[in-house]
Amino acid sequence: MSANEARVLIIEDNDVLRVMLFTILRHQPLAVDTTTTSAEAMEKVRTCDYALIIIDMNLAHDDATTFLTRFADERPDASTFIIAVRDPNREFGIEHQVVSAIVNKPLEIDTLAEVVRECAAVVPPAESPLPCPPAESDLRDRFDQSGSFYTN
Repeated sequence: MSANEARVLIIEDNDVLRVMLFTILRHQPLAVDTTTTSAEAMEKVRTCDYALIIIDMNLAHDDATTFLTRFADERPDASTFIIAVRDPNREFGIEHQVVSAIVNKPLEIDTLAEVVRECAAVVPPAESPLPCPPAESDLRDRFDQSGSFYTN
């Protein structure tokens, strides 16, 4: 990842959707991480500044709302753009102040990729950025190029 690439976090507990989103977004000029729960997501946002977070509002046990509340409490000054993805046939209380946009399922992949690129490009970088570990997309790219994580 170059210093000017924005970082994106995908919070999705459906394995197929998470892998699909990761695969699509890692081919954009973005660094991409994924997680399946609010607890895992909070660990990541404590160690890294994300330009964009995509969160599935259908996470089990109301985990999406838990994450949004904890994120607002622990990272109140973050300039993160948060996209809440929801099933339009289910009722959600997405009045949370940290949600920047709401997208309905099913997702139009090309449209989502374009929105993600544009959002990530306009979110200002953190003034004092956290020292992020390597992104999952960077590790995957290294593996794809070399066949091994252990080569330079």
